[in-house]
Amino acid sequence: MPPKKDLDTTAGLRLLRLFRKLMLDGKRHFQLDLAEEFQCSPQCIMRMVGEIEQIAGTSLEMGIDGRRRWYRIRSLNRSRLGLDFEEIRYLSVCRDLAASTLPEQVMSRVDGTIFELSVLLADRDYERRDKAQQPALAFYAKGRIDYTPHFEHIEKLLQAAEEKRICLVRYKASGQSQAREHRFAPGRMASMNGALYILGATATDDYKAMKQPTNLTVHRIEDVAVTDKVFSFPLPDADTATFGLTWHEPRTFNIHFKPGKAADYVRERIWADEQKMLEQEDGGLELEITTRSEPELLAWVRSFGEEAGLLV
Repeated sequence: MPPKKDLDTTAGLRLLRLFRKLMLDGKRHFQLDLAEEFQCSPQCIMRMVGEIEQIAGTSLEMGIDGRRRWYRIRSLNRSRLGLDFEEIRYLSVCRDLAASTLPEQVMSRVDGTIFELSVLLADRDYERRDKAQQPALAFYAKGRIDYTPHFEHIEKLLQAAEEKRICLVRYKASGQSQAREHRFAPGRMASMNGALYILGATATDDYKAMKQPTNLTVHRIEDVAVTDKVFSFPLPDADTATFGLTWHEPRTFNIHFKPGKAADYVRERIWADEQKMLEQEDGGLELEITTRSEPELLAWVRSFGEEAGLLV
C-alpha cells in the first residue's frame, strides 16, 4: 500500500472525489491506477466502488481488461435538468468566447457550473460529457487585459447599478498623470475591443441630477466607494445598433476605403446595425455608418492610414 501523502484526506472526502472522477468523463478507470491516484489500496477502491454502486445502481459498470479491473459510470437514462449534451457544449463555447475579458474569479465559477451541469446531466449522450470540459475555441488576442485584480471594482459597480446608488470613483484617464474622483452613477457594463467599460453618467455636487454621460474604462479605475445616495435620473441608453459607445446623439458618416486589404477587412465585418456598404467599380468600398461616438469613429478611420478617408 503506497504511503498517504495527504494526511488530512478523510475517507468520506476520498469517496466523493472518486465518485466525481467516475461521473466526470464516463471513461474506464482501472483499479490500480485509481489506487495510486487516491493513495490507497486496491481493496479500498473496491470498497468505495461498492458504496457508489448503491447510489449509481446499474449505471455503474465494471469489468476486466487483460486481468486489469476497471470501473465507469454511464448514462442515468434521462436528464432531470431539461438539458442535453449539445446545450452544455454551447455553454462551453460561450465560456471560451468570453474568456479574454472575464476575471479569473468569474471564469472559475463558470467552469465550476459547467462541471456541475455535466455531472448532473443524464441523457443518451452522457458518456460524451468529457467533451464539454475541453476548450472548443482558441483565441490569440494581443494586448489582453487581466481583469482579475479589478474584480472587486466590477462587483461594486454592478451592485451599485442594480441598487441605483452613486459611487465615488477614483479614475485615471488615459494620458493623465493623476487620478480624479468622480461622482458616478453606473449603468450597464459593456465589452468592446477586448476591454470592459462601465456606462453611466457623472452627478452634480448635490447628487440629485445628471451632469453628463460618461463611460469609464474599468481597468483604469483605482478605487470604488458605493455611497448611500440613490439616483433617480435616467441614464443614457446603451445603443448597440451604432458604432462605438454612447456619448452624443446619433450622427452618420460616409467613409471611403481604397481597393485592397482594408476594403476587404471592412466588408467582411458588421460594424453597426445601422450601416450600408456600397461597392465601388474599382474594388473599393464606401461605408455609411451611424455612431454615437464621433471621436472613436474618427480614430478608427485614422487607423487605416491612407487606405481610408471621410467623404464630405
